[in-house]
Amino acid sequence: MTYERQKLFWAAVFLLPWFIGLLLLFIVPFFQSLNYSFYKLTPQVGSILFEYVGFGNYLFAFNEHVSTSTSTSFSVEMINTMSDVAFNIPVLLIFSLFMAVLLNMKFKGRAIVRAIFFVPVILNSVAVASALGGGSIMTEILEQQGIGKIFDLQFFLIQSGLPEIMVNSVVGLIDRIYDILSLSGVPILLFLASIQSIPGHLYEAAKIEGATGYETFWLITLPNVTPHILTVVVYALVDTFLTSPVSGIIQHELNTQNWGLSSAMAWIYVLFILGTLLVVFVLAKIFKIGGSHYE
Repeated sequence: MTYERQKLFWAAVFLLPWFIGLLLLFIVPFFQSLNYSFYKLTPQVGSILFEYVGFGNYLFAFNEHVSTSTSTSFSVEMINTMSDVAFNIPVLLIFSLFMAVLLNMKFKGRAIVRAIFFVPVILNSVAVASALGGGSIMTEILEQQGIGKIFDLQFFLIQSGLPEIMVNSVVGLIDRIYDILSLSGVPILLFLASIQSIPGHLYEAAKIEGATGYETFWLITLPNVTPHILTVVVYALVDTFLTSPVSGIIQHELNTQNWGLSSAMAWIYVLFILGTLLVVFVLAKIFKIGGSHYE
C-alpha cells in the first residue's frame, strides 16, 4: 500500500472501536428512547407491557407535578435552568476573560493562581458542595442569635434606597458566585490560550505608538479573542445543562421504572438544548462571533 492508503487504513483501525461503541452504546439507545417516549412501559415477569399513549408522556411532564426526592417538577426546573443559562453565561464570559487577562500577566505565583481557578474542575463537585454547605449552618446559627441581618446584603441595599431590580440583580449575582467559579476553569484556560496565541509584535507596536492598556485590550486582545467566545459559550451551556436538577428528575423517573416518562423528559430536554444552541449559533453569525481572524 502507498503511504496515503496506510494512513487511511490505520486511521480506520483506531477509529473502529469508537464507531462500534457509538453504534451500540449511543445510536441504538438513542432511537429506542424516542420509541419508548410514546409508550407507558409496565414491567412484568419476564417481559415488559407496552401501552401506546402518544404524546401523553410529554404532556404529563409539563402539566402534572412530578414527585421526586426534591419535591419539585420538571417544568419548573426547566424554566429555572433556562433563566440560569440566560444569567450565568454573560457573567461567566466577562469573568473568565477578565481572569484570563490577569493570569496572562507576569507575577510571582502565577502558576499557583492558575491551578486554584482550575481546582473546581478537578475536584468532585459533590464533595465541594458538601464542604461549602457548612456556610448555611453558620447562617442559621446567626439568625437564631438574632444577628443574621448583619450579613443580609439584600436588606442593607434595599435600606440604602437602591431600586429593587438592581438589588435583586446584585444579590442574584453574589448567590451564583460558586456556580460561576465552578464553571470558569475551562473557559479561563481557553481564553488564556487564545490570548497567548496573539503575536507579541502587535503589543510591541501598540506600546511604541503610546497605546494605553485599555486601548490595547479593546483594539488587540478582544478582537483576537472573539473567535473563541463561541467555543466558551457552547462549553458553558453544555456544562450547565449537565449539572441542572432536570437531569436528576429524569434519572429519578428512570430509577422508579417510569421509562416512558423519563424518555419523554429526556427528549424534551434535548430539544431545549438544541434550540438554545441554535439560538446561540444564529446570534454568533449575526454578530460575526466565532469566525476566522482573516474573514
